[in-house]
Amino acid sequence: MTPIRPLPGPLAGLFPRPSQPFRLAPRGDAETPVTIDPTPTPPSSAPTPAPNSRPSAPPRRSVHIPPMARPVPPPRPGPRFQNTQPPAPKPPLLRPRKVRGGVKVPSGDIAGPTVWAAQRWLRLLEGAAEGAALVEGLEYARAGQTKRLAFLPGRVEASVQGRGDRPYATLVTLATLTEEQWGRVVAAMAEGAIYTAKLLAGELPPNIEDVFAPLGLRLFPGDPAELAVSCTCTNLPGTPPDALPQPPTGKSFWCKHACCVAYLLAHRLATEPFVMFALRGLDGKELLERLRHKRVAAGGGGGGATPIYAQRVPGVSDIPPKPLDDALATFWDIGPAALDLDLPLTPPVLTHPLLRRLGPSPFLQAQFPLVGLLASCYETISADAIKSAEAEAQPPEHAAIDAETGDGHDGDDE
Repeated sequence: MTPIRPLPGPLAGLFPRPSQPFRLAPRGDAETPVTIDPTPTPPSSAPTPAPNSRPSAPPRRSVHIPPMARPVPPPRPGPRFQNTQPPAPKPPLLRPRKVRGGVKVPSGDIAGPTVWAAQRWLRLLEGAAEGAALVEGLEYARAGQTKRLAFLPGRVEASVQGRGDRPYATLVTLATLTEEQWGRVVAAMAEGAIYTAKLLAGELPPNIEDVFAPLGLRLFPGDPAELAVSCTCTNLPGTPPDALPQPPTGKSFWCKHACCVAYLLAHRLATEPFVMFALRGLDGKELLERLRHKRVAAGGGGGGATPIYAQRVPGVSDIPPKPLDDALATFWDIGPAALDLDLPLTPPVLTHPLLRRLGPSPFLQAQFPLVGLLASCYETISADAIKSAEAEAQPPEHAAIDAETGDGHDGDDE
């Protein structure tokens, strides 16, 4: 290593000579020192420059500075720890998740024109569910925790939001009446003027069960065993069967979600009297049409437009029609099945049913009564159609005999 020498010439006196040599340790390389020699360098035997010549530059110092050490990067972290344990379950919420725009019952007592029907349903609920489920179910019903509620023939479907992430599907089912049973019930109602009058006025008489009891039927369930309840809260994964309360034998388990649906049904019964008819399989509007049909057929109908009962054929009326867009190509085609129809031509039970449905003529200042003229045309066309159908139904030999007998009878008269 070449030591650092002091500057020669006139600049040497400007820097004091150090009394002792010192060492510099550059950054990053502490083991390689830099040494400065304090002893003066003997004058060189170089020739003296001319007076007018430019002085030469002083010799350069030779300094050895080692390269700085590169910083060592920190060690890379190894692979993350793979947790093979299942995630810990979330702690249960203390309150159910809030629902916006849910179906709810107003606070306070249930009120309505048919509050007795709601009270009868609530008595049935109190005999089926436990006290804690009833309290929580009422809180759910008042808080509006039900997202969807539908009253269908034979069942009540609902979607109730609880403390879980997803709402629970709750179903309450009961038996429906057959078409033959409903025919007997409607006939019994038509025989009693009080039932027909109240039902047509939109009221449900409190003694309506007197119509069903002689027929061995019920409108309202009389025992909790007649109802079946199911809810997805009882089918949660990881829930042991012993953790749920066991209902009595022959009865369903009523959870708080099912009780919430039952309270909503009670509130609906207090305001809409025909909900129970729909649950038993007959819509309220169809019930009223049948009663009007029975009243008109018995001669109790008045003038004006009278709704005509649309006949219900089991197995045919229950088939939903196709969408109109799917039937445009064959909408006006009668189809080959029309040849197999057996439609006897007989006079209708109600005269002029179409005119009754349309009501009085809108042309009040017309010279001739339009409804009367149309009624005469319908009667003439109907009589001619029936006469033609009877003539086609007779064998040819009988038709010839009738023709000959008719000609001879006419000649005798002449």
